[in-house]
Amino acid sequence: SAMRAGLCLAALALFGLSSLSEAVDRGKFKSCTHSGFCKRQRSQKESTGYEVMPESISLNDTAVNAVLRSKDAGNKLKLSVVTMEDSTVRIHIDDAAESPIKPRFNPVDVFDEGQPKQQLIKKHEQDENSITLLTKDGHKIVIFKVPFRMDIYSKNRIVASLNSKELLKFEHYRRGRKPKKDGEGFWEEDFGESRDLKPWGSSSVGIDIALIGFKYAFGIPEHADGLSLRNTGDYEPYRLYNLDVFEYETGSPMALYGSVPFIQTVAKDRSIGFLWLNPSETWVDVEMTTADKGFHGSLIATEDQDSSKFHQVNTRFFSESGTIDIFFFLGQRPHDVVRQHTTLTGRYPLPPMFSLGYHQCRWNYKNEKDVRKVNDKFDEHEIPLDVLWLDIEHTDEKKYFTWDNAAFPDPKGMIEYLSSKGRKLVNIVDPHIKKDKKYDIYVEAQRNKYFVKDSDNKADYVGNCWPGDSKYIDFVNPKAREWWADLFALDKYQDTTNDVHIWNDMNEPSVFSGPEVTMHKDAVHVGGFEHREVHNMYGFYQHSATFEGLKKRAENKLRPFVLTRSFFSGSQRSAAVWTGDNTADWQHLKYASPMLLSLSVAGIPHVGADVGGFFKNPDQELLARWYQAGAFQPFFRGHAHMETKRREPYLFEKNTTEVIRDAIRKRYSFLPYWYTLFYEHTKTGLAPMRPIWMEFPEDETSHDEDREWLVGANLLVRPITEPGLTQISLYLPGRREIWYEWETHKARPAPGAVQQPADPFTIPLYQRGGSIIPIREGIKGGSSVDYKEEPMALYIAVNNKGDFANGTIYLDDGESYDYQSGNYAYWAVTFKKEHDYLHTITNKIIDSAGKLDSPIIFNKIIIRGAKFYPRTAHIFLDDFTPDPLEFEYDRDTYLVTINAPEGLGFFTSEFRIDLHS
Repeated sequence: SAMRAGLCLAALALFGLSSLSEAVDRGKFKSCTHSGFCKRQRSQKESTGYEVMPESISLNDTAVNAVLRSKDAGNKLKLSVVTMEDSTVRIHIDDAAESPIKPRFNPVDVFDEGQPKQQLIKKHEQDENSITLLTKDGHKIVIFKVPFRMDIYSKNRIVASLNSKELLKFEHYRRGRKPKKDGEGFWEEDFGESRDLKPWGSSSVGIDIALIGFKYAFGIPEHADGLSLRNTGDYEPYRLYNLDVFEYETGSPMALYGSVPFIQTVAKDRSIGFLWLNPSETWVDVEMTTADKGFHGSLIATEDQDSSKFHQVNTRFFSESGTIDIFFFLGQRPHDVVRQHTTLTGRYPLPPMFSLGYHQCRWNYKNEKDVRKVNDKFDEHEIPLDVLWLDIEHTDEKKYFTWDNAAFPDPKGMIEYLSSKGRKLVNIVDPHIKKDKKYDIYVEAQRNKYFVKDSDNKADYVGNCWPGDSKYIDFVNPKAREWWADLFALDKYQDTTNDVHIWNDMNEPSVFSGPEVTMHKDAVHVGGFEHREVHNMYGFYQHSATFEGLKKRAENKLRPFVLTRSFFSGSQRSAAVWTGDNTADWQHLKYASPMLLSLSVAGIPHVGADVGGFFKNPDQELLARWYQAGAFQPFFRGHAHMETKRREPYLFEKNTTEVIRDAIRKRYSFLPYWYTLFYEHTKTGLAPMRPIWMEFPEDETSHDEDREWLVGANLLVRPITEPGLTQISLYLPGRREIWYEWETHKARPAPGAVQQPADPFTIPLYQRGGSIIPIREGIKGGSSVDYKEEPMALYIAVNNKGDFANGTIYLDDGESYDYQSGNYAYWAVTFKKEHDYLHTITNKIIDSAGKLDSPIIFNKIIIRGAKFYPRTAHIFLDDFTPDPLEFEYDRDTYLVTINAPEGLGFFTSEFRIDLHS
């Protein structure tokens, strides 16, 4: 403990400054060759010889239980295969010892609602070679006894196989050493100046998982790499170990700030996924191959397919500790997998509207005058803004929940000033607590024993972070989490209001004096669990407690906003996520998109990257293009390092400021659409930012596309991520689809590539035929609250047949939980060809439970692709009496524009518009 705390602040400063001037120092972080368990697991090439013990098999209505025995070593494991609701199967493998040396950590807090719900097995059969389970959802699981293997069939097609290479490896806790047999790093491990002691030896687990019939796999964030996972082969496996990595590299499988051990695959007619539920350090090997290169070739051949053309993704997961706990989601469409996965781990609650607007941050805004000036400059230049942020310098000597009284003598007055402008403040609160006997939060946590313990489980763990010597809250402890939540009460967090929201940073946790800039693995949490067992959930526990604290602070009346850097499965239930300390270069702009898509696929929907890059100074073209991309990503924040030049949007040349202003205003125009998508996420689990294949799985050409994405199902975005372009190429997906270029209304058939001219203002944006999107026009400055009751326009994009389009609109008060008791409106808008001479537009309530107090007003309807010639237009309101409407028709662009009569405005009542031709 003393050695760990001994690094001085000078070393801290040297660490920080050296990281700013150069790219990531790989020597600070492990590769597989530095990890004893990774090397042992990965070097396992021969069969481990596990078999199902016939006498141990027991069957019940929902599960098969058995014992696995290693043929050579005699080690025994408990196997449980459980069928669950909605085409989900759980496979759990644990130590079979009746009285194990110590229990393995069970990450039950990942589940949204306690233990997942089981489903009755439709039928089970057994013979001397195998056990077969038939589920009510039409799936089949075959468990082979010798050697142990599991094949999973979805609707009579094999889609996955577990342990087909017989690489199941499970290291048991032990009391006695066998150095020659145990191998390198089994009992202790050195990295740099740190030694990791393992009093019970290594406890790693691993197994191979084949995904059959799939060419690509996606997920396992967070890595600065492409959306589609690549062959790891002779290279480094993907690593999942939450770390504070300054100036991380792009195109790398290195671990970053968060981890979701979830993979989803897609084929034109099938999609499956699985969650490897283990919060310890995890490595993942991936191999893209074909079925003929394994025993599955014979199985595929029986389905009248050439196995050499049948794609297969082989994966191999190995984790440092815990159990093998795998949830298979059997789809069979991509949307089904999303629903199944998010039913298990949860969905992002409906966020407050302000959080979907633009956020302005910097390390650091210096004082109250600086904050007010930035706020006022946004108004002066008519650039919309919803949130200003304060980084660590706003505190008293990096003591969280405090203010620097010299720089912020009247913080409450400053907050109230922002509130008067319709804006919010976000303050940073990190998990390390300054070791200071005059700091009341430190004293209280010390008294209540809420700090993580050192390896002896007696002294508190001490590490070095921004304040110098610090201790770390043990968020694994439910009592510590409850205490932490109470710290956000308005009478405890002095000079704050309900308009202050929270940013949890450095929560991997970051420890400047620790191995790999994080906590020592043999530190001890409540219950005697070593840090290695819970590491990837540390940040999850912190931001979950923060979220509960903000809810409690507002008496469960107002929706909180929390941003976290570290995350795990289930983090989406309480926090947004950003991609950490990126760099101001074109590569980081390019890789931001696949990083955010990977997070979205893995179940975390409110995600973004620091606009402009955190490190270094972007040139004006790069900054402008980044704003254009960020405007169509879920979390939209500009942020920068303290050593960079100030870069608020109004500080640049007139043309640059105009381009940035235009991008931010576009974001605010589309807020009704974004808000509707986030509401629908709470019902379906679908993230607002989606890879092309999520909506177009049959379009195999686009399966590995990550330069463009969909916002919802109906808006395609292809930002410009290269300098100096005068035209941009993009791909329009879908069979027999039609897309409309947003600005020109020009129709483009799909599938196919499109070349589009590019000027500084260009954001390639296409609306899908058959969709209706609500937007607000006439955006200037202010904040989202200024447009809350402003009228909307409906953009109708007619499908390729010219006879149909539909869309939805969701609205509520944007901030409270009143929508849960019915104060909302959810509408469906439909365009339909009734017959050759009549087209109708109807607006109807989807959910009769919703009754919004304030009206929804539309002042314009645009119809793209209207290849009929309307002669009259009438609107029918509550009294079913038609009122004439004025409209314009452009024969060249097939565009109909319907303007609302003054004083009418298409209010909340259901309406129908008839267009006669």
